[in-house]
Amino acid sequence: MPLVINTNVQSLNAQRQLVKSGNDLSQAMERLSSGKRINTAADDAAGLSISNRMTSQVRGLNQAIRNANDGISLIQTAEGALDETTNILQRIRELSIQSSNGIYDDSNRKTLDAEVQQLKQELDRIAETTSFNGQKLLNGSLGDVTLQVGSAAGEFIDLRVGELSTNTLGAALDAGLSNTSRYYDVVVAGPTGITSGDITINGVAVGGTSSADDSSSTSFANVSSIALAAAINNVSDISGVEATVNATTMAGASMAAAGGVTGTFTINGVTTASVTTSADGANTRSAIVSAINAIALQTGVSAVDTGEDATGIRLVAEDGRNISIAASAAGLTGAETGLRLAAVPTGESLQIGSVTLLSVDGSDVTISGDASLTTATGFVAGAFSGELAQATSASHGGADTATTQLQAGDLVINGISIGGAKSTDDTASYQGKTGSAIGIVASINRVSEATGVTAEVTGTTITGQSNTTAATLGDTLDFDINGISIATVTSVGELSADRVALRDAINKISGQTGVVARDTGSGLELLAEDGRNISLESLVGNAFNFGLGDETGAADSQAFTDVITYGAVTLQSGKQIEITAGANGIAGLEGIGFREGTFGATESGQLLKDLSIATFEGAQEAIQAVDNALEKINAIRADLGAINNRLDFTTSNLMNVVENTAAARSRIMDADFAAETANLSRAQVLQQASQAMLAQANASTQQVLQLLSQ
Repeated sequence: MPLVINTNVQSLNAQRQLVKSGNDLSQAMERLSSGKRINTAADDAAGLSISNRMTSQVRGLNQAIRNANDGISLIQTAEGALDETTNILQRIRELSIQSSNGIYDDSNRKTLDAEVQQLKQELDRIAETTSFNGQKLLNGSLGDVTLQVGSAAGEFIDLRVGELSTNTLGAALDAGLSNTSRYYDVVVAGPTGITSGDITINGVAVGGTSSADDSSSTSFANVSSIALAAAINNVSDISGVEATVNATTMAGASMAAAGGVTGTFTINGVTTASVTTSADGANTRSAIVSAINAIALQTGVSAVDTGEDATGIRLVAEDGRNISIAASAAGLTGAETGLRLAAVPTGESLQIGSVTLLSVDGSDVTISGDASLTTATGFVAGAFSGELAQATSASHGGADTATTQLQAGDLVINGISIGGAKSTDDTASYQGKTGSAIGIVASINRVSEATGVTAEVTGTTITGQSNTTAATLGDTLDFDINGISIATVTSVGELSADRVALRDAINKISGQTGVVARDTGSGLELLAEDGRNISLESLVGNAFNFGLGDETGAADSQAFTDVITYGAVTLQSGKQIEITAGANGIAGLEGIGFREGTFGATESGQLLKDLSIATFEGAQEAIQAVDNALEKINAIRADLGAINNRLDFTTSNLMNVVENTAAARSRIMDADFAAETANLSRAQVLQQASQAMLAQANASTQQVLQLLSQ
């Protein structure tokens, strides 16, 4: 090889090897000092990314294990309190049986009752003071407890205890789904009953209603809640759903009495004594209530003074029969009397009650039907829980006015007034935000802790009908949905083809409108699943011919201007749901799709708060009440025990996942000390050798000087 001095290749090579051995030595020392194979991303970029994901999982799972153990501690705290509650109830039951013995007189029973009253106070004290981490467990304020038992979002377990005081224990509650009661202002031909197929429950078609099933209602018995319940129960063996009849409630009217009007009222075919109204609303209500209640045994209807001019007089038929009422004088209006009287003087108005559907095995209840489902039955389509008390409002239509908006004073649930809806709660609807199902749900849920009721959107549906004859070839249809214009639809002269064309035009813009169209075979169904309002405007053409008319073809003649359909709302609770009108009167309540009444469940038995064994009868009732309370607590303890066991398995599984994930991470991240000490020794030897060879390479150019000196 040539002898040169400008480029010392041997020195450069030795330098490179020295740097490499130095890097190896530095890496081995870094790994041995840190214990990690990967100390920077440069060491193993992919491995660092994988190990960081594993670290997130391991740390998340470790926290989930702690969360699950916290949940177990909470459950054990509640279960311990319920154990004492059970012991107290057993003692009350023992005293009740003792008091039922005929050898005791009332004086002896009062002595026994004194202990019962003390034990009831202790039940309430336990319910009010049992807490975990500052949260009360048994007084109903806890609500749903969500235990995050995984390392990712959505990996949680819910548990609920509810209120277990004397205010809730004792009465047996059968929870179910109630429909909306229906009111008819002026009855001429009257409403018609359901026909076979109008409503389907759990896939089973319910047969038609018959007046033969209702011997109590004096008018329109074929459409009563009694007849509806009978039709549903005829197929309950197949559907797994039974219907019970709720009390029928006819809300009162807002009063502005002038006084001096005399007349009578005919209720369910029986006429009251003559009544004269007064300018004082309270006096008028008192006189009318007395007159109606005097014939209550004949009519099956009692009157209740609500105590307010805004809500007037409420009529109630406890057995669920229809309530029919008419006044004898034109001056006896709703404003004059506080009664829900027909708009036409001396006309007959009718209130049809509601029913509650009870799932036999606690499974969900699914309801479907044809276009007349809601108008004929008061139910809305959907799947509903079989374990909670539920009631639905009615989907309804109208312009965006004060009547259709939820305002403070419109709605009272379980004695709590619901505040007005806020337009900011509904970012989806195009119009009528404060009357939408979304806005109403938000307002109800703001006070759910006080009412014990939560609300959710059921959805907004418009069920259209087709004309019996097709549109003329070449006819067109245009309108706007939620502010967005559909593409012009041109008729091909065939009903089904025109419906399909309109369906496709609507669905093409569903991403903008939030509304999806479906061809039902007899018309088009428009659905907004998120509960936003459906606004139809600027109609040009004949909607009935394209499948969007109502049952009478009314959409034929309407211009769709400011026609808004508001969605339905489902209320859910662990107890009965009582709905009443607020200070704004019945118009405000019904304008948002609700009706007065008690819905969602049937109760039997006596609440413990009212329990007394001071009499033989009271002692007998107490035995049943305590049995109901024990059954409820046993069910809750069983659920808590099941969740406790589930959490035990959850923690065991999480620990297994943590162990194996940590092992996998270790193989990526942790340094192998045996290998790294060998690498260190090798790097040290190479480092010294490289230094020596570099010195030799640098000295090799000295040969040139020897050559020049000769």
